[in-house]
Formats: sequence, structure tokens, C-alpha cells
Amino acid sequence: MRTRFEVLVVCTANISRSPMAAALLRHHLGARFGEAAATIRVTSAGTIALVGEPTDRAVAEVLRALRRPVPEPTPARQVDPQLVSAADLVLTMTRDQRAHVITIVPPVQRRVFTVLELARISRRLGEDHRLPASAAPAAGLRSLVTAAPAWRGPTAPRDQASDDVADVHGQKLEEQLKAGRRLDEAFAALVAALPAPLA
Repeated sequence: MRTRFEVLVVCTANISRSPMAAALLRHHLGARFGEAAATIRVTSAGTIALVGEPTDRAVAEVLRALRRPVPEPTPARQVDPQLVSAADLVLTMTRDQRAHVITIVPPVQRRVFTVLELARISRRLGEDHRLPASAAPAAGLRSLVTAAPAWRGPTAPRDQASDDVADVHGQKLEEQLKAGRRLDEAFAALVAALPAPLA
């Protein structure tokens, strides 16, 4: 089994939501697991990426407001079959983006979730202590991805749209901050549900 775990975060243009989400996930993994989080690689891409464009400046403002580290801007890139196939977990901002990724590479369906969907499932699994103890955070994430598909139905919200993080690019900072908080809370829940590494 590979010791490295690849997470691909997907939005539309890959200049706002997905780079912000990737930064937040890295933060929470690092805060929980320290140096061991280096075994988890988090990158991002877009379904209709503005290829080569830098991360929007507002992302740094939102991250600073949330008191989270601000990474170096990265050029946007287009999601493609190679990126999707190489990922152990794909997280999208919306259900439409989830469907798009699955259309590109149908066999990955069981490991593609919206961020809010997987956060909700993680809360349930964490509360019920259903994830086995593991020696490393990458192993914990593998357990989560293996267990999660069975909980899509039992945890599904009445309003399926609640699984979407809206595109707030270009909107007032207050609206972008709301989206940032939703993502931050979701990743906090997801990472908290992962089993602590065995001593």
C-alpha cells in the first residue's frame, strides 16, 4: 500500500474556492498530525480552469481573516483524467462538479465527494467510532474513503443543494468569507473524525 495519499480539490476556475479549500485542508491536517501530515498531498484543479491564472487575491484575505496560513499562489490548471485517476480522494465544491469528475473517469465514483458531503459523513463516522485505529493519517484517510460511500444515503440532507459551496468569486469579501468559514468548519470536522495515529 502506498504511504502517500493524494487529495485533489476541484472547483470551476481553480482560482478561488479550490485553492482556498486546499489551503484549509492542509492547515487542519498539519494542526492535527504535525509532520506526519506531509504524507498527504493536497492539490487543486478546475473543471473550466483559467489555466495559468494565479490564485485570486481575495483568497489570501479570507485566509488571513480566518487566521489560517496563506500559501504561495499557484497557477490554475484544468482537471483531466490523469489527475483524477491519480487521486485517492477527490473533493468538489458542488454536486455538478462531482458529476463532472465522475464523467471523466467513471471508476472513481466511490472516492469522489463534495466537501460538505464528506464532512457530514465524517461527523457520523467519528461520532460512532467506526474508523479503525491507524498508524498514520494517510491510512486514516484511506479508511474514511473506504467507509464513506455506504453512508451517502443514510446521511443525505433533505435539501441536496446544501451539499454545494456556492461560487463567490468576485463577490464582496463578506460573502467570500462566509464560503471560507463553511469550508474551514467542514475540514475541521473531517480531520477531527480521523483516528489518532497509534503511538
